[in-house]
Amino acid sequence: MKIDEILEKAEAERLREYRKIATIRQDVSCENFKHLFFIRANQTLVNDHKSLDTFQVDEFNRDVLNLLYFYVARTNPEKINSLIGIVLAGAYGCGKSVMMSAFCKVLFDLEFVKEKVIEIHAIELAEEIRLKGVIPFARVPLLIQDMGKENNLLNNWGTKINPISNLLALRSEYGSLTFGSTNMDLDGIKEQYEEYISKRFDEHVNRIFLPGKSRRPDYSLNQPK
Repeated sequence: MKIDEILEKAEAERLREYRKIATIRQDVSCENFKHLFFIRANQTLVNDHKSLDTFQVDEFNRDVLNLLYFYVARTNPEKINSLIGIVLAGAYGCGKSVMMSAFCKVLFDLEFVKEKVIEIHAIELAEEIRLKGVIPFARVPLLIQDMGKENNLLNNWGTKINPISNLLALRSEYGSLTFGSTNMDLDGIKEQYEEYISKRFDEHVNRIFLPGKSRRPDYSLNQPK
């Protein structure tokens, strides 16, 4: 093959890869995105939380929902980087896991990702890594719920290691999209994943804070006195 043909082929491959990450869905308006998000959020509430409540937009989650739209539309790179993942942080019960679960379903609906995002709790993921290693989870789109809840493991020398930290380090090398929810602040993330990932955390995920208190009903109020 002549050098001109090699250059032409290489440039065509580069353009194909570029289009994969730079294409904008012109047909998805903010209204359409939110409509689809509400459907998926209400589905999540029913399936995963056995709740008949409907997803509500309020002063706490409105700005976050707008950021998620900017992420999909790739129209506001100053606010959010659409080439990396998202970790949504907030207080216990504020709705972050529902929002991230719904959002990852929307990403697949809109073909932002080519395969369904695997959703798994951090505790379950840590156990799966213990049994199977990190390789099965290294390249797939992944949503890790409740990051930081996993237990550390002991290696053969008695040293504590964090299994998800190892996985995040490998995923960062592959450029795999990682999504998550967590109760931890930045200091907590650094403490949990210090050895491998904390210094590079912001290079591979957008950290978004979801304000607000718990939305979960307190059924103890309904009990007889």
